[in-house]
Amino acid sequence: IMKECWHHDPDTRPTFAELSRRLGHIDPGISRVSVAKAQGRSLDEGAGVGSKVLDEVFPPHIAEALRQGKKIEPEHFDCVTIFFSDIVGFTDISGTLLPEEVCDMLDRLYVKLDMLADKYEMFKVETIGDAYMAVTNLLKEQHDHAARVAKFAQEAIVAANSTLVHKDKPELGSINLRVGFHSGPVVANVVGTKNPRYCLFGDTVNTASRMESNSEKNRIHVSDTAAKLVAKQDHTVELIAREKMNIKGKGIMQTYFVKQGEQVTSTIDPEKLRSMMATRQPSSRSLRMASRRASAISGSVVSHSPNMRPSIPSIKSTTSHLNPPSQPTVIDMDDFTES
Repeated sequence: IMKECWHHDPDTRPTFAELSRRLGHIDPGISRVSVAKAQGRSLDEGAGVGSKVLDEVFPPHIAEALRQGKKIEPEHFDCVTIFFSDIVGFTDISGTLLPEEVCDMLDRLYVKLDMLADKYEMFKVETIGDAYMAVTNLLKEQHDHAARVAKFAQEAIVAANSTLVHKDKPELGSINLRVGFHSGPVVANVVGTKNPRYCLFGDTVNTASRMESNSEKNRIHVSDTAAKLVAKQDHTVELIAREKMNIKGKGIMQTYFVKQGEQVTSTIDPEKLRSMMATRQPSSRSLRMASRRASAISGSVVSHSPNMRPSIPSIKSTTSHLNPPSQPTVIDMDDFTES
């Protein structure tokens, strides 16, 4: 900031209003040095931890701007591909498992999806509950951005199907995903000052979300725009046309499924996955608390009604969904209800 104030060109120097905004949140009574000493670490170590967190949450150029206290300006992108997924039957799962068990399930799934996102160089925008959102062609130019998302989606479904709903109760089955994606223009910006978030805005986001909500279990639903890009960027990805349907807020649309063939397998390194999960195990205190809650709930079920805890037959995994029919799926719109 001092160097900016010394700039030889007066027009490039920050205004008093800008200086007030950038310095207003700093408490003059507390320095980074004193905080670091109180925590028994070096100043560089503390700065490194904070910097790493910023780099994980925001794109590199956004993280650097935030470190310098600069105002983030909206950025326009002509064409990105946005991926959405959610867990089939998540409401039933949440009503059956303890909160700690739901968190553990999501963590085990998201660690796998994050590893795949790194492989395909996708930027993970956010997760909200069971919804996972990621994007390509945002941080850098990717000429195959739609095809990347298609392949990522195929592997994501395989990874989810190999993830147990409850790691100690295999009878509950595995996770099933509903997936959709769309390509188009967006505007990206950081919103808010407390817990700021990097968000994407535009109709492309809405359409991608609609593709996901109108998808089916373990199927990848694609808009016509994204399907054309996939076909152009990678001819090995097979597409299956759906019956034209009325998409809420969009009207009648021609959409497609990406075929999930038997040849699709997960490329996640098992050793790396085990290593990552080993560092994320819950504390013994958390496990004891969860165990006590489970015992209390189990006792109340036995003493009152055997049907108090809802069953979740709909979440049990099968293998038939990995081989969808090669013919287009015809949907009777009178019977179709949006998920």
